[in-house]
Amino acid sequence: MGVRQQSQCWVWAYYGAQMSEPKVAELLRSGGVRISDGQVSNLLIKDQAAFHTEKDAVYQAGLASSPWQHLDDTSTRVNGQNGYCHIVCNPLYTAYFTTTAKDRLTVIDVLTNSRPRRFVVNAEALGYVEASGLSAVRCRQLAQVASEEIMDEGQMQALLETHLPGLGPQQRKWILEATAVAAYHAAVEVPVVRLLVCDDAPQFTLITEELALCWVHEGRH
Repeated sequence: MGVRQQSQCWVWAYYGAQMSEPKVAELLRSGGVRISDGQVSNLLIKDQAAFHTEKDAVYQAGLASSPWQHLDDTSTRVNGQNGYCHIVCNPLYTAYFTTTAKDRLTVIDVLTNSRPRRFVVNAEALGYVEASGLSAVRCRQLAQVASEEIMDEGQMQALLETHLPGLGPQQRKWILEATAVAAYHAAVEVPVVRLLVCDDAPQFTLITEELALCWVHEGRH
C-alpha cells in the first residue's frame, strides 16, 4: 500500500469511523507500524493539498453529472464559532462545505466551489431587482449602467458606490444577489445547476431555473 493510500485509510478511520487520534495510533502500532502520536496528527491535518485537489475534481464531475442536485444546510460549530455545513449531492457523489453564512450569495459560493464571486448587471438581473422590492428610482439608476460585462466583487461594489450612492443594507443585498445570480447563470467555468432539490428556505430561490421540494422535508410535517 502506497503512502497516499495509507494516509487515506487513516483519514477514513478518524473521520469516517470517528476514531480518536490515540485510537488510530493504537491501531497502527497493533499492526506493527512504528509511528509517533505527532506523525499520526500530521497525517490527518497537514499536507492535504492532494485531497483538496481530488475533492475539487469529484465535485466538478458531480455537478456535471446531472442537471439537478440535492442541496441542504445544517448548523455546525467550528473552533467554537457558529457556522453552517452545506451538503450537495446526487446518487453519484456527496460534497460538504462549511461556511459562516447561509444566504443566497453563500449558496452560489457553494455551487461554484468557492470561486471568486462574479456579478453582471444585465436584463436578467434587472428583472430580479424589480421583483425584489427595490424602489423604481434605484431600478432606473441600476438600468443606466446595465451591460453584459462580468465584474468581480470589488468592481461591483465600486459601481454601486459611484452610480447608486447611499444604498441601504437591504437594497445593496438585493442588488448583489440579483447580479450574482445572473452571473452564475452565465457561467461557463462551472456546471450550472438547473434544478435544486431542497427545502423552501428563501436563500434557495432564484438560483436555479426550477426548484423541487424534498419529500423528506415535507414528510417531517
